[in-house]
Formats: sequence, structure tokens, C-alpha cells
Amino acid sequence: MVQFRKSKRRAVSLLEIIIGLPIVLILLFAVVQFGLLQSNQQTLKQASRAGALVAANMEIDGTEVVPDAEIVNAIDQVLIQGGILSSGESIATVGDVQLNYAVYDPTIPDPISDEIDLNGGCDPPPTTYPNYHYVQVTVCIPATRLAPNAMACFGVDFSGRDAIMTSLFRHERSRINPIVVNP
Repeated sequence: MVQFRKSKRRAVSLLEIIIGLPIVLILLFAVVQFGLLQSNQQTLKQASRAGALVAANMEIDGTEVVPDAEIVNAIDQVLIQGGILSSGESIATVGDVQLNYAVYDPTIPDPISDEIDLNGGCDPPPTTYPNYHYVQVTVCIPATRLAPNAMACFGVDFSGRDAIMTSLFRHERSRINPIVVNP
């Protein structure tokens, strides 16, 4: 009789493992995937800040048609160091960069403002732009570059989506036109 109870307990333990193991594995996959996603989003934020810092110190005259190569190189360096891009890749081939700006030119009374894309597919999130001269750099990259799509078989699929980060800095090279007061 004792042997029967012991084998019954083993069967119940085996059943608990069979039911509990998939749940534990799903939770483990979810924690790892979203941890990688959050970590790499911070790297993406650093990349957009690096691009915005370069743009803030550049001379912008309004004739640009694509973001400057210095901006793209600064973004590439951060993404390569963060492991999001390999050493031979560039954000120009994998994702997109958008530069929005409003800078002042001493020869005209109104600021020069424009929105230029590297590849034409990156829209920044809605932003209330400041009332001073600024540059805004937005970096877009496929979300599957930030983390493996390990949860797709469980219905959490982010393939076909972009991860977007934006940074807005004051444009340091702009000069504010002095206001002349008539006596």
C-alpha cells in the first residue's frame, strides 16, 4: 500500500513538471527578449543623441538634401559599439535617419527650417518644437535588430515594426539677429 502512494506522488510531480515547465520557459523567453529590447533601445537613444550633438555643432544653411555624413557616422559608431550593427553595416542601409531643424541665418529675418530624410521612411513622434533654434535627429531601425523575435510563436510578434528614437538639441551655431529699436 505504501508503494502505491509513493508512485502516485511521483506521477503528480511529473504532471506538475509537464504543466509548469512550458509556462516557466515562456516567462524566461519573455524576460530575456524584453530585457534585450530595453537595453538596445538605450543604445538607440545614445545613437540619436550622438547624431543630434554633431548636428547641433554643424553649420546648417538650408541647402542640405540628406543628413550630413558626419551625423550618420556618429550614429553608426554608437550602433556598432552597442552591437546593433556589424562593423561593415551602416544605418543608411539598415534603417533611416531624419533631421529636422530650425536655424537662424543672419541674412534673413525668419529662421530656416526643414525636414530631411536619409531614406524617406522615418517619421519622428509628435513633438512640440521649442521657440528657439534647434536640431532634431530621429533614428529608425527594424525592431528585430534590437532583440530576437523569440516570442513570435506565442503571439508577440514585432517583425515589420520599427524602433524609433529621437533627440532634440539647441543649435549652437545659430546666431540670433539683434532687434534694432528705433529711437
